[in-house]
Amino acid sequence: MSRQITRRGFVRASAGSAILSAATLSLAAADAPPDLVACQGPDAEQNTRAVVEALGGMGRYVKRGQVVGLLPNFQGPRPGASTDLGIIRAVASMCRDAGASEMRCLTWLPQALWDRPDTKNVRQALDEGEIKLVIVPVPPPPAKRGDPAPPDPPEVAAAWRTLEVPKGLKLKQIRVFNALWECDVFISMPIFKDHIGSRFTGVLKNYMGTSHPIDNQKFHPSFEGANLEHMEQCVADLNTVVRKPDLCIVAAMECLKTNGPFGPGDVVKPQQVVAGHDRVALDVYGAGLLGLDGPKVSMIRRAYDHGLGEIDLTKLEVVKLFAMKATC
Repeated sequence: MSRQITRRGFVRASAGSAILSAATLSLAAADAPPDLVACQGPDAEQNTRAVVEALGGMGRYVKRGQVVGLLPNFQGPRPGASTDLGIIRAVASMCRDAGASEMRCLTWLPQALWDRPDTKNVRQALDEGEIKLVIVPVPPPPAKRGDPAPPDPPEVAAAWRTLEVPKGLKLKQIRVFNALWECDVFISMPIFKDHIGSRFTGVLKNYMGTSHPIDNQKFHPSFEGANLEHMEQCVADLNTVVRKPDLCIVAAMECLKTNGPFGPGDVVKPQQVVAGHDRVALDVYGAGLLGLDGPKVSMIRRAYDHGLGEIDLTKLEVVKLFAMKATC
């Protein structure tokens, strides 16, 4: 597949793979990668390859011998709840081709969850992609929600670092797993969907998958009477201190529109994969896919107020591609 998108704009893949047409091409120059790329089509793997190619190819991000950390969002098998496995497969293949020495799926979700029958297909996709599942240890939760947690055992404490949040308006301190910094390249791979605790989840909120689950309890509206705005501000605050993603590849093939993050709920099917680097801009775009006014989503606005990205997509180079299966 060509790595260059021109203003005239047709990108044709090899026979039997895909045909892509550029619908919105606002590139300042033919060789300048855009800020955000979305590809719409029926195949998540094909869409993923298209958006990464449009950004300059995986070789722009991953060099030979590097370790790549991946942060997908797996929230069960219901439609619209988890990162598509086609995206996982495509990213694994592209990272291998770029020369990655190791790929790691970073999570603090316990082994028992990964061993469940309904996650067998996820484990299979990770194994086939030669992606190492890195489970960061966590202590058992307090017996009662809201009770003070006992000190972490030494082996757990060693896996986490405590970060001060100097710009935090609600969040002043947070524990984040060290694994986030123990890779050369970090790729965030969330899914756009509804979330009962924050109205919307995407790139910004995906970082709660890196912070200590006991600390995360303090984000939620049920903690000590905190309201929805409290959680939205905590997510924005968290994003000021965590490692910035080198690349974000976001699932929007089918997305929960209600009763997220786990479902079941109403599902919309944008049939898109979206990629870029700007966490705020990506979430603005994703919120729009769910029928929300992205700049008015409180969590996104608060992240913008922290200077974490651009909220006005008209100020960015945004490319949308359409893909379909080739017939020749």
